[in-house]
Amino acid sequence: MRSRWTVTVRAPAKINLLLHVLERQSTEYHEIVSLMQMVDLYDRLSLTPQPIRYGIRIVTRTQTLPLGGDNLITRAARAFMKYYGVETGLRIELDKKIPIGAGLGGGSSDAAATLRGLCRLHRMTPPRMELAALGRVLGSDVPFFLGGPTAWVSGIGDQIDPTSLGENLWAVLANPGFEVSTAWVYSDLDRVRAEGSTRPGTFLKKIGLTLDRNRLKISSRASKAFPLTKRLFPLHNDLELITIRRYPVIETMKERLCSLGAKGTLMSGSGPTVFGLFPNRSSAHAAAVILRQDAVRGWRHRQGGWTIWVTRLLTRSPW
Repeated sequence: MRSRWTVTVRAPAKINLLLHVLERQSTEYHEIVSLMQMVDLYDRLSLTPQPIRYGIRIVTRTQTLPLGGDNLITRAARAFMKYYGVETGLRIELDKKIPIGAGLGGGSSDAAATLRGLCRLHRMTPPRMELAALGRVLGSDVPFFLGGPTAWVSGIGDQIDPTSLGENLWAVLANPGFEVSTAWVYSDLDRVRAEGSTRPGTFLKKIGLTLDRNRLKISSRASKAFPLTKRLFPLHNDLELITIRRYPVIETMKERLCSLGAKGTLMSGSGPTVFGLFPNRSSAHAAAVILRQDAVRGWRHRQGGWTIWVTRLLTRSPW
């Protein structure tokens, strides 16, 4: 039974409408420019204070989730308590719907939700920039999940410029049922670039971005509403080619979504989740029904079962 002091927060998934990767910097991270968008596929976290002797404990039915000290939820809770001088134990019930290692930012979103939930639990209203600074040391996507729901994200994920899409859209998400290592994808991208197969920076001019003093800057034109229907602003992900080389089922999923009427398709993040954009709920649901039938029939793939979601692109932050 939950305590009357329990706070429940939602942690949305994200998709990358655009992801361009620059060279690796002196830190372990690459600089990026990405247009990130929250969708209404949620994890749910319930935070309950406990006696300090119990420490921080995560309770979940997700058997593949690591629950040790390196878990992003635990790290977020510890960072919050240390920074604000909070001394208490904490029980966190996690109802996980966002798959792990799927390119949907579930771990980072859970960390951001933990920070927000602790603020509510302790009736604190710190500045957003203060929370973002805490989030930055946890993971590159965490600052975005403290803002959103639509934003240009640049630097190493620490520069957030809110924007809007200019239209209401739905997305069908298709996950092929396996995880992809983000570290491997970025490492392989470095290898491919070292061989001269691709060059970073060539995509920037197409979307109105420039480099200034070795930092990515978003021009006034690009930071306005993102016209997805215009060819000048195509969906793009530098990591897609890398992941597809090892997992060609991703290309199969994209082609199938296109055949079902998607306005555009792309792999999100480092994959393997693919999304297709649709103009309304009915067209998205119609496509999802057929995709689920394909999955049951084992349509042209050998990578295990697909999971399909119909999601709305959020126009307001869930916080």
